[in-house]
Amino acid sequence: MLLQIVKDYHFTGVAKMSEGVSEGSSAAPRELIFQLNDLMMQLSVNVLDIGFGVGTLGRMIKANPDTFYWSVDGVDGFEPNCHNEALLDDNIYRNIWHGLAQDIPQELFAKYDVICLLDVIEHLDRDAATGLVRYILTNMNDNARFFISTPLWFYPQDTMQEGDLEKHLIGVPVSSMMAMLPQMYSVNNPLVGGFIYGKSSLEYADMFSPVTNPAFSQAQGRAIARAINFDCTPGKITRLQYD
Repeated sequence: MLLQIVKDYHFTGVAKMSEGVSEGSSAAPRELIFQLNDLMMQLSVNVLDIGFGVGTLGRMIKANPDTFYWSVDGVDGFEPNCHNEALLDDNIYRNIWHGLAQDIPQELFAKYDVICLLDVIEHLDRDAATGLVRYILTNMNDNARFFISTPLWFYPQDTMQEGDLEKHLIGVPVSSMMAMLPQMYSVNNPLVGGFIYGKSSLEYADMFSPVTNPAFSQAQGRAIARAINFDCTPGKITRLQYD
């Protein structure tokens, strides 16, 4: 169940002290979102940032002269992130909910032009991860984009604060991501891929196949990338077309 903390830029939650601290960073190639050129022509664009953390993506969108007018909403499972005073004071996120991605009502997805799941999927177990990818692709609107990033190997990371959901539980081989036929992709070090999908990728959702073995190394991830001619050049944006 989601609990709304911010509604139309106004704090609606219950102020509380928390032992946890809002923090975190990732190597997700967030700049990929600025390649959605057709959205720049729309009068309004609505973005859902799932697992927004300290709000890096939202700040980037608002700081960019081509996207500053976009409306960004956020969902996060770590409560201190939803009560981050610095983020709330800057009015970056229009609406904020505390809760898990799996608990987002299906009807909410249809309201967004871009649904972002950046460095989140690797924190879920295999069944939850595969279910969430299908859930988002099923319920997003026909013209929306699904922007997902994840390490393309089993990146070792454990819990840092109680309840922070930071532990990594799966690794995702790049062959799995490419089998869902992304529209474009980019990679940052250390082998963290970002992929943009359209509604048509729902037909290939069964191809999403995470690995639960922590021994799935970065070297193995790169070997898989070479085998399918996947371009790992950091920062390079590759657009794809299919017959």
